[in-house]
This record gives sequence, structure tokens and C-alpha cells, in this order.
Amino acid sequence: MITLNGSIQRQFYFPADPLTTLIYFSELRRVAVHLPHIGVVETYSDNQVRIRFQTVELGAYTISIYCDLELTVDVDNYAIYIAPMTGCKPVAGEATLNATAGYGFYNSTARLTPADDDGTNIDYRFQFESKLERPRGLRMMPRRIVDRIAQSISMGRVGEIADGFMDNAAEAFADWLAMQKRTLTTDWLAARGNGIAPAAEPRQGS
Repeated sequence: MITLNGSIQRQFYFPADPLTTLIYFSELRRVAVHLPHIGVVETYSDNQVRIRFQTVELGAYTISIYCDLELTVDVDNYAIYIAPMTGCKPVAGEATLNATAGYGFYNSTARLTPADDDGTNIDYRFQFESKLERPRGLRMMPRRIVDRIAQSISMGRVGEIADGFMDNAAEAFADWLAMQKRTLTTDWLAARGNGIAPAAEPRQGS
């Protein structure tokens, strides 16, 4: 088996006020496309999707991990949570000569606080885990080679996903914002049953 268990924490600055930032990241179907190495393979609703993480390791071995995810927004605390969906049938594990596929579990939390200017500081944490069958081409390989693949995914790819996600999301933000109405925040809050935006928690140390 190849055991994967990766986690990371990052702090990012985002060029919008906390409420607009919260709205921008509040739809999983839209923002998931900004995750490097990850594609949406099935959409259950705007905030429930099946994703596939896929990467090629050692230049030869294709690793595919499927996860069913659900996004929830905590408006009062300016937080966004992504967690495994319940009731989904896991993808069965399968290995070929130079590929392996299976099911995994992904969790992330993003907490938003006001920055010194009109922007937002994002504290972003995520972790995932999966157990995959070894590709047949790796079954006779030394354990250190298998560990190298697991380490590459658990640490290196996790960092690429986190950093690339924020870079891609920030780059796409201006085009998204240009398509929104001037009443974006009030309309969004009204649709959720919130008439007034809660005050964002002050930045630590302020």
C-alpha cells in the first residue's frame, strides 16, 4: 500500500474586503477549478462535488485520488469549511502496471480577518489522507522508492495545491467581480436570511 497523509497551513492576503472575499470563496463548484492537480469530475450541487487529484510521480506513475466534498459557510465567524460528504459510495481502489487510483478524504478551513487596508487576511489549513494499492511496476521496488512517492505527494504536492490555489483564485477575482451587481453583498446576505453583515473579527494584534 501507499499511505498518504499530508497537511499544511498558509496565510494569504486577498485584495477584497472580508465579506466580498467570503462570497467569492463560498461556492465550491466555482472555486474548485483553481486547485492545481485537481479537477471536478461530478457536481452534485453548487457546494457538493466529487474531485479527482491526479499527478505523475517519478515521471512514470499516475496517482489518482477521488474525494467527495461539501462546502459550508459560517457567516457570523467569517469561516469556510470543506469536509467529506456523507453517504457517498467510495471509488474502489485499482492498480495497473504504472497507475493507481482510490478514494481519499480532504478537509480544509479558511478563516478571514480584516487586513490593515481594505483587504483580507486568510488563514488557510487543509489536510488529506488516502491509502492506495501499489502500481504493479512498484511492487518489486524498494520501500524507500514507495516512501519517496508518498513524501512527494504528502508534502510537495500539498504545498503546490495550497499556494497555487490562492494564486489562481486571486488572478481570477477581478473578472468575477466585474460580472457581479453592485448589490452583490446585500443580495447574497438576503438569500441566506442575513439582513446585515456581521462584523469581521479584528486582525490579531490590532
